Amino acid sequence: MLIINYIELMLEGQKYIEKHLDEKLSVNDIAGVFGYSEYHFSRLFTEYIGMSVMEYVKRRRLIQAAEDIIHGMKIIDAALKFSYDSHSGFSKAFKKEFGYSPSLLCAIQMQVDELEGGNPMSKIFIRRMEEHGNKDILFHILLECIKNNKSTCNVSNIYKAYELSRKAYEGIQRYSGDEYITHPLNVAIILCELGAGENTIIAGLMCDILKKTDIDLKEIEECLSTDIAAIVKGVSDFIDDYAMDQEEIVLIKLAERFHNMRTLKYMDENMWKSKAKETIEIYMPIARRVGNQALMDEMNKLVIDYV
Repeated sequence: MLIINYIELMLEGQKYIEKHLDEKLSVNDIAGVFGYSEYHFSRLFTEYIGMSVMEYVKRRRLIQAAEDIIHGMKIIDAALKFSYDSHSGFSKAFKKEFGYSPSLLCAIQMQVDELEGGNPMSKIFIRRMEEHGNKDILFHILLECIKNNKSTCNVSNIYKAYELSRKAYEGIQRYSGDEYITHPLNVAIILCELGAGENTIIAGLMCDILKKTDIDLKEIEECLSTDIAAIVKGVSDFIDDYAMDQEEIVLIKLAERFHNMRTLKYMDENMWKSKAKETIEIYMPIARRVGNQALMDEMNKLVIDYV
């Protein structure tokens, strides 16, 4: 396990890479900026990030190129911007990384929910909701996500959970001024995107209900089930015992932190760095354990932005 000084070193390394993505980069050059040998820096970077320095550089370039293409940049211009000599070389690297060509990316919109064979965007980006989304629209999106994933969820249970959660959070606001219920709804959508099961999605709709409202476990048991109540309790107690052996709890806490990082700008700036560091130390290892590369990419980028 890396000590915090090394973690900070790796973050500074990532910041440097991010700033110079469209320039020539080598491991030796990056390591030299921080006074480390190529070997030592590479070893630390691979231990923390889970991939080599140049693998990380390549993926970050391809992700940034994907964003540029989505926003109208020509494929050849994106290729040249990120140090590829040709359209074909860039397309080959892109397809190897994500499983489809950049030309397909040009043909789809960011909010496409379902294409034949699945949504190719999901290999690069975890779906992001409208920043100040209405709760009823978010709930509809959750139901559509469940349907598109061909989930075996009992929709009546999802409705019951939403109704309980909506009433419990009524009158509570987030730092952004949005209704608080929009947070657990976003958490549930993220869980659905990650392929979570019914109980996990339902518990996600009540991710911090025991801390934020007057609802107790008995009410959750009576409305839903003892199993769901147990997961909700585990999520509430997570910081105390980490519950690392309980997959549902781990996944919910990860989805919850992921959405909180997406909306961190609404918190006091003094809290940004501590939240980002907590994300590095506790939640990034969980993200690596879950193994969703798109989620890891965005969470890592959010940490870099706020640390």
